[in-house]
Amino acid sequence: MHRIRIITASLIFALAAALALTSALACSDDSGDLPADDATPETSVSGSNDVKPAVLLFAIGMHIEPLGSTPSALAGNVARGGNKSGADYNNGQLFNRHVKDIRTLADIIHTHQGMMTVQAQTPFTSIAIKRGDTILADLAAAGNEIALHFHEDAHLGSNADSLPSTTWCDVMKEEISLVRQASGVNNIRYWSGGNLYTGLLDAATCAGLDVNSDWKNPQEQKTASELIGVNPWRPAGASNGNDVSRFSSHDPAGSVVFLPEGDYSRTDFGASGRSETSGGDEAYFQFLKESLMKSLASSRSDGVNVFHFTVHPGEFRGDPQHPYEVINRFLTEVVDPLVASGQVRWATFSQMADAFSAWEEDNPGVDPVKP
Repeated sequence: MHRIRIITASLIFALAAALALTSALACSDDSGDLPADDATPETSVSGSNDVKPAVLLFAIGMHIEPLGSTPSALAGNVARGGNKSGADYNNGQLFNRHVKDIRTLADIIHTHQGMMTVQAQTPFTSIAIKRGDTILADLAAAGNEIALHFHEDAHLGSNADSLPSTTWCDVMKEEISLVRQASGVNNIRYWSGGNLYTGLLDAATCAGLDVNSDWKNPQEQKTASELIGVNPWRPAGASNGNDVSRFSSHDPAGSVVFLPEGDYSRTDFGASGRSETSGGDEAYFQFLKESLMKSLASSRSDGVNVFHFTVHPGEFRGDPQHPYEVINRFLTEVVDPLVASGQVRWATFSQMADAFSAWEEDNPGVDPVKP
């Protein structure tokens, strides 16, 4: 028995020595340049995991049209322009139906943790104030951005392009004041409209606006190809009719951030949803899916990337028993998985612009569109 204990102790001592030697070899400087057992050459290369994936900021914009508008008295004696459809928000039934449509759509979007940038103008705002309707305030409280949609002919008359930018500024301020009263939101930054006016940027800046998008030629219902893409910039100047060369050029000192709508394959995408030749709601949202995926593929990991599409009250209703189900399905099947994977992130238009401004501070002198 004594002999067995001696042999056992010797074995234990030998095993301990072997383990100590192995540990010493593993910790020696000579083995420091070898990858760990569970590492690969790819993961051990410095910086290889530092590349950020591209993220696409996503939103839905809503245009509330100036149904039943009259030009502002600030514009002087001008010829009436604007809505020619005969629809009028002074019709209480139409106003109530569109308010219900807006709430229904907002609720659907919120169930997907999303938000809209809701762009309003008279007469919708003035009627909401008169009736005490809190639709815009409720939307703002739920996280949506409240902004200005500006149909220049509706508020400035059919000869709006001939008026000075100071008049545009005054009428824009008047419209913004009504948006504020109707919504309770003081900081109105975004606007859409006035795309062919040479003094647009001056007028908007004067009115306190600094974010713009949804550019299309109202005469052709098309977007200039130079303005299609996913990376924001600061326009060097307003467009001059069909000439968008200054508007599509980046000026680091520009006062307005322009948000392109995405990498669309057609220049008529802004109006195609309401076109009789688009194939209906299903075909349009299939086109949106293709455009979203194309925009994601075009996104840069070292820049700010944006995508959005625009809806109107009463649009894309589809099945009367399930209003806006086509949008709900699009968000469920297409957008939600991309958000879950981190490739897409919801943002309002002003949040997109703020992300771009932050990027500019971190990348001074870098062209945001052509790095």
